[in-house]
Amino acid sequence: MGASATKFASSGPEKSPLFVSDKVPLYYQLQSILTDKILSGSLAPGYRLPTEAMLVEEYGVSRITVRQALGAMEEEGLIRREAGRGTFVNKHRPFRGALQLEGSMDDLITLGLTTTVVKVLHIATVNASAAEAKVLGLEPGALLVRCARVRSYRNQPYSHVVNDLPYEIGRRLTRANWKGSVSRVLQEKLGIPLLEARQSIRASLANTELARLLSTRIGAPLLSVDRVVMTANGRPVDHVRTHYRSDIFCFNVHLRKDHPRENWTFKPRRKSS
Repeated sequence: MGASATKFASSGPEKSPLFVSDKVPLYYQLQSILTDKILSGSLAPGYRLPTEAMLVEEYGVSRITVRQALGAMEEEGLIRREAGRGTFVNKHRPFRGALQLEGSMDDLITLGLTTTVVKVLHIATVNASAAEAKVLGLEPGALLVRCARVRSYRNQPYSHVVNDLPYEIGRRLTRANWKGSVSRVLQEKLGIPLLEARQSIRASLANTELARLLSTRIGAPLLSVDRVVMTANGRPVDHVRTHYRSDIFCFNVHLRKDHPRENWTFKPRRKSS
């Protein structure tokens, strides 16, 4: 009786060493991670989420925590549960507000490349999903060359980078090419002029894989950068998704107007600390 009472008294809020905070409820941290995947487009409308048991195993939390997280997401309308079928992502309209800036392609290409070490995780030939094909102007199922890398600064991993290139371009890159600037290789080795790019930056959270690769905790804040680089006639040749550890890396932007009626121009300044 006494032993049971002691055990009950010592139990407190559920904790997991994998998550970024032991003060924020785990269900809320898990809810935030799954919500971020939906809002970022990683989990598309209609996607069936892993089962409760699979989420328990992946994130190291209890089934009650998983149910609380999914319940909160269902209340927000992000997911729906269908008896006997599973839990699915609902359609949603993401907010697309943005600050429009102009700058140099050379500045964009060299972002984050100084004094860093690159580790190539894997290079693979994959079939493009419908969403991936649309970004690169290809047909669904078209072949892509995908490379995942981790960049480190002062022996600390600070960014995870995934490049998707059309197969006829990507197959010409060697493993050594992937350890430097892919954009420079495309221009200087393959002779493909890079003339413009679209880039978006948003806040995101580390999932289990990113937390492991970047030596941080699940739910840690990250900077997520999505970039599409284009050649002549606006043809996309490289789709880059990068996640930066926000405790090591940040973007500093210097804005300048040469004339009151002109648009802002910028000169990015990199900072790793």
